[in-house]
Amino acid sequence: MTSAPVTVLMANLLDLGRSQQCDQLAQEAAERRAAADWTASAALELACAWLLAGDLLQADLAYLEADQLDPSLSLVPDVWGLWPVPEFTTAVSGERETALALAERFRSWRHPDPQSLWQALLPRIKANWRQACEPELADPLLILGRAMASPDAPPLDPPLEQELAGLVADVDIAAEPAASNRYWQLVASIRPHWDLARIRAADLALARGELELSAHWLSDPPAEALANPWFHDVVARHAVVRGAVDAALDAWQEAIHAATALGDQTAMAQIFEQRLREARRGPGVLQVRSLVNRGELEAAQSLLERLLADDPQWQPLLSLREQLRSAAQSESSLSPEAASQSGTFEQLLDRAANRLAQLGLAVEKPGIDLSTVPVHDALLAELDALSRRFSDYEARFALA
Repeated sequence: MTSAPVTVLMANLLDLGRSQQCDQLAQEAAERRAAADWTASAALELACAWLLAGDLLQADLAYLEADQLDPSLSLVPDVWGLWPVPEFTTAVSGERETALALAERFRSWRHPDPQSLWQALLPRIKANWRQACEPELADPLLILGRAMASPDAPPLDPPLEQELAGLVADVDIAAEPAASNRYWQLVASIRPHWDLARIRAADLALARGELELSAHWLSDPPAEALANPWFHDVVARHAVVRGAVDAALDAWQEAIHAATALGDQTAMAQIFEQRLREARRGPGVLQVRSLVNRGELEAAQSLLERLLADDPQWQPLLSLREQLRSAAQSESSLSPEAASQSGTFEQLLDRAANRLAQLGLAVEKPGIDLSTVPVHDALLAELDALSRRFSDYEARFALA
């Protein structure tokens, strides 16, 4: 099998490090070590990738590996002069400058000076916040974020979070949603414990239909995020898109509680109450009907009772409960064999009857006890009843 070029290899490793895909990074490195073009430069690139991923131990091991691959680079100083001076060979002379540059980058990233690094990056980011997502600026920003994660790290001047939040306003998000999404994904990677960064990253990914990426920032939230009502709002809207109405209702309740805990946040709580009500009366009703259509009456009944507990006076929910009760009674009156043969017809007829009921047209369902007649005769009888019912529907639609 032909091995990938070193340039492609380096890009793969760094991309995996940037996204903190540590398992994939380790697997990719193991596969590439067997390639003919695995050199000290490639090992140094792997060391930098591990730094981006935040694993200092693996980064140091890769750096030592590079030194073993090419001792002439003198990556590990011989302080006491105990080792023989390695001979420089022409075989590695072509990549010597590249390897030394990578080694210098590794050392600057391994022991960064956060304040100096921040002062060097901030003017360039302010000049064009979109460039922050390019590797030239994004990589040192990630390194800065790793350094600031230490509890002993002193605060930056000016404050990191304040400056990053102020660069991309709501008007920028509306005008450039794709670029804004990339920016906030980077910021959330730099400061994963910052509640605003998580909320922005999850919300913008959700708006673009990137459910898995959005879910990444909603999982294992820090305490700061759990105390923020808007975090629970994003969780709820993510659940609605997934069709998990129960989870959405719970999340909006959490948002209301978090807003109330902040004190004097009546307007914010009202927003979440409105969204909660809309979810009950919109996606909630739709999911109940979907469960009914799939024959999952027990699950439909459970969700409906949850909706009614919070909205007991809303007439469409009360009507839906009566329909479910009728459906359950009809199902229980059939023998297992007859029910399996006639289920498709029953669902079709019930959907048509429900639609007519919404139009204010009540149609009596023909009473046929399928358990008292043979299955074949029961199907014929139901087909005949179906024909009569559709004739009646046609006449009523004409008058509607």
